Amino acid sequence: PSPTPHNSTLCLPSPSPTKPLPTKSPTKSPTKTLRTPSTMALRDGFVECAAMDKTRLRRWADIFPIVKQTSEYLGQRPRRFQLVEGGLSTPIPDGCKRVHFVRHGEGDHNVWRAQEHAKGQAPMAKRWNFSEVPAELLDPHLTEKGRKEAESARGVADQCQPELLVTSPLRRTVETCLLIFKASVDKGVPVLAHELCREQGVGADPSMYDAHLGRRALAKEFPQVDFMSHVLPELAEDDKSQLKDDPYWWTVGSPVGCCEEKGLSEASMAHHAYSFLCWLMSRPERDIAVATHSQWLFSLYYGVFDNPGRNLDGDPIFYHTGELRSVLIREQPAPSPRGSTEQLQRLGALLTQQEGLKKENEVEEQRIAKKQKLCEQA
Repeated sequence: PSPTPHNSTLCLPSPSPTKPLPTKSPTKSPTKTLRTPSTMALRDGFVECAAMDKTRLRRWADIFPIVKQTSEYLGQRPRRFQLVEGGLSTPIPDGCKRVHFVRHGEGDHNVWRAQEHAKGQAPMAKRWNFSEVPAELLDPHLTEKGRKEAESARGVADQCQPELLVTSPLRRTVETCLLIFKASVDKGVPVLAHELCREQGVGADPSMYDAHLGRRALAKEFPQVDFMSHVLPELAEDDKSQLKDDPYWWTVGSPVGCCEEKGLSEASMAHHAYSFLCWLMSRPERDIAVATHSQWLFSLYYGVFDNPGRNLDGDPIFYHTGELRSVLIREQPAPSPRGSTEQLQRLGALLTQQEGLKKENEVEEQRIAKKQKLCEQA
């Protein structure tokens, strides 16, 4: 039987903004789940996941909001972003951008992972067994099914009017972007590859299918895409290892933050998505398409947006292969601190000093003694 579609993928008219949509969420957030256009209303990416992936995603759906709140508390998130109701026919409100997010179509690695899961095995395509797995798992291409998924999304994509196309530098997303937005590419809309919207994971041993070829090789394969402006250069020109052509992947580090010895974490994943969205929202274009990956989108929704929402059954939103959704994003000003908070912060800073509140206490005692003396004189 077909899985029950979640409310963010139903191809229905946008509801009135004065009538909130019901949201089933384990959190106490008053925000609502948004209804956004999708290419395939009868598919649910979360339902299609393997059991072990569902467990991980449910855990991440709880972790990412904590990462977001902690970053804001520590002052590392001066900018806030919120999803706004509206479909493709809705004019872009002032202060908003329309972004068409698309997950790449099925890749060779998706087929291989499914085969490994069917055997009851956890998919392992790492540096240590690089020679034991299929060679096509390094920066894999789309499968024939993946190409058809991308082509079938053109009906929705042709209704979009992006001024800029942004893609992850991995080949499966580049191919998806060029196929889905063929009409825009033919019109001469610029296509830009960006390192910060690539796939990412947790740990110090990333999978080889999440590495990309060197930017010069990619530029030769896809001459219509700019790989030089926002993709990191190869580590060394004389290094013959293809794996080292991707410094972000090879070093298991972060170009925008600090990573621990254990490599990337949920915190770094969310920070990469946040950094990318800050870059995107600072651009002059108001209508932009972004071709990216499932886990990256997940970290964006639950680690960056104020109101990501959930499926009607309470499960987290997860894009299926080849899925396209158009959303409106508004930047919200960060809350201003209250005067009382500033006073507390001034006093709180003294708590970390060796003398603590000693001097403050002396001043307070002098003030009390002076007041008492005035009372006695009166």
